[in-house]
Amino acid sequence: MHNDTLFLYIGPTSYNLELSDFIPPSTQVLPPVRRGDIQQLIEQELPSIIVIVDGTYHDFPAVSHVEIKNALSLGWQVWGLSSMGAIRAAEMHALGMQGYGSVFQQFVENEDLPDDYVALVHSTETPWFPVSEPLVHLESLLNDAVDLSILTPEICRQIMEELTNMWFGDRTVSYLKKRSHVLMNGQNQALCDLFSQMDKYRLKSRDVVSFFREQPFLTTRSSHEYPVN
Repeated sequence: MHNDTLFLYIGPTSYNLELSDFIPPSTQVLPPVRRGDIQQLIEQELPSIIVIVDGTYHDFPAVSHVEIKNALSLGWQVWGLSSMGAIRAAEMHALGMQGYGSVFQQFVENEDLPDDYVALVHSTETPWFPVSEPLVHLESLLNDAVDLSILTPEICRQIMEELTNMWFGDRTVSYLKKRSHVLMNGQNQALCDLFSQMDKYRLKSRDVVSFFREQPFLTTRSSHEYPVN
């Protein structure tokens, strides 16, 4: 018995993406994963591929490690990237969960990276309109601004410290424009020009596009090959 369906849990990371342009036709698109969703899925379907991008953790309990472990033990191939998926993949890659992309790699390399590094406030249904911007995106833009000599490293550090210490829902491009205007004595036009290219710094969405273009799940060994204790 074989199941060809790819189950994709995704929400705000898909904003402004035409998923139908690059996901396989056999993909079933599901909302951000909640605790219990994976367990329910593996009890109803034959083993196949699960891709976790977005997941709840504020309004509803986050997907648990146990249900992902149960999926792996039953032979499911489980991938994580971009957001909640990247966090769980970094935590569970030793157990056979697969990670992909730049955001996942950051969580692997820095165990102290907080979960709210990828969090944002957004609408609760498609198209998942974003109200704030994840810190991972803002940091990418600010680092590029330093590399382009648009921003000094000192001001970059000050802004990043402020962003890190504030609630993730207050992290917005509008805040950055106002704060940089003050810190740069009004000389922030070049930085504001970068804001108009914000899609370039939305690493979470870029990881999703790259993942489905590369389709590493087609060549990855089945999780049957990973012992799960």
